[in-house]
Amino acid sequence: MSRERTKGAPATASTDPSSNEVLLEVQGLKTWFHTDEGIAKAVDGVTYSVRKGETLGVVGESGCGKSVTALSVMQLVPRPPGEFEGGKIMFRGQDLLSKSDAEMREIRGDEIAMIFQEPMSALNPVFTVGDQIMETVMLHRGLDKEAARAHAVEMLRKVGIPSPEERVDEYPHQLSGGMRQRVMIAIAMSCDPSLLIADEPTTALDVTIQAQILDLIRELQEAEGMSMLLITHDLAVVAETAHHVAVMYAGKVVEYAPVEELFASPRHPYTIGLFRSLPDLATEGERLETIPGIVPSAFNFPSGCRFRTRCSIATERCASEEPLLLAIVEGEEHTAACHHLEEAKEL
Repeated sequence: MSRERTKGAPATASTDPSSNEVLLEVQGLKTWFHTDEGIAKAVDGVTYSVRKGETLGVVGESGCGKSVTALSVMQLVPRPPGEFEGGKIMFRGQDLLSKSDAEMREIRGDEIAMIFQEPMSALNPVFTVGDQIMETVMLHRGLDKEAARAHAVEMLRKVGIPSPEERVDEYPHQLSGGMRQRVMIAIAMSCDPSLLIADEPTTALDVTIQAQILDLIRELQEAEGMSMLLITHDLAVVAETAHHVAVMYAGKVVEYAPVEELFASPRHPYTIGLFRSLPDLATEGERLETIPGIVPSAFNFPSGCRFRTRCSIATERCASEEPLLLAIVEGEEHTAACHHLEEAKEL
C-alpha cells in the first residue's frame, strides 16, 4: 500500500481540541451478553479516551462492538442479558459503572447525550417533537411548560428546521428523514451536554442531507465547546470530523491514532484493509479490494489475534498469542495490536 495515500486522506482538517483534559476514559471495558446460546463477548477489553473539546471517531465493520460500547457509556445496555464483566467508564473522574440508576438518569440527557442511528425508531410516535424536547429540559433544567416550549422552538431553529413555531407541534411521521435527524440533534443538544455520542448519525440519509447534518453537528460542537464520540463505518466522515480515531474489530480496539497519522500511515492489517476498500479516482472502473471473510461471532472469537482468520500475514504466533495494543514509537499516541507491524507496512 502506498504511503502517499490519496483515497481516505483527510479532506477537511478539523481544529485541534482546546485542552488535553480527558473528559471520558473507557478502561478495559467488558460488556458481555448471557444468552441461551452462550456468552456473547460484544465488548471485550475496550480502552479509549475522549478529551475535552475533541471528537473521537470510532470505526469498524458492523458487529465490532462500536454501538455496544456507546450504550455501555450511557448505561443503556439491557441487564439481563447484558452484564459489565470488567473495566471502568470514567467521566469527569467518576466511574459511571458505580452509579445507581437514579444517578445515571441525572447524567443522561444532561451531561452526556446521544444521537441514535434511526430517528424514526428513537422518537416516540405518539408525542409531538416539541413535547419530546420539552421533556428533557423540564426534567434537567426545571423549566415550566411555557419556558420549555420556547426553548424547544429555539432548539428547532438552531438546528435549521424552518417554521419552528409550527413544527414544534408536529409528530415524527410528519417530518422528513433529515428533519427527524435534526430533531434528534435538538433533543440531544437541548441541555448543552459536555459529551455528545453520535451513533451513525447519517446512516439512513442521502448524501446531500448527510453533509448538512455533519456540518450542523460540527458547528454546534464548536459553538458549545463540547466533546463528541462519533461512531461510524464511513472513513470519509471520520476524516472530516475527528481529531483521533479508534479502529475496532471483534470487540477490541486494534489501532488508535491522531486522524492525520492514521490516514497517512495505518499500521494494523485490518485498518490497511479498510483503506484499500475505499474507492477513488485512480481505481475508477476497477474492482475494489475487499477484506476476505466476515467479522467472527462474538460467541466464538478466534484464539490469539482475532483478525488472524482474515489476515494475509498471520503466523502461528498469531493463533497462540493475543497481541497487545502498544505504541508503535515509544512516547507517541499511535498504537496498534499486531505481532507483525513491520510486515504490515509492506501491504
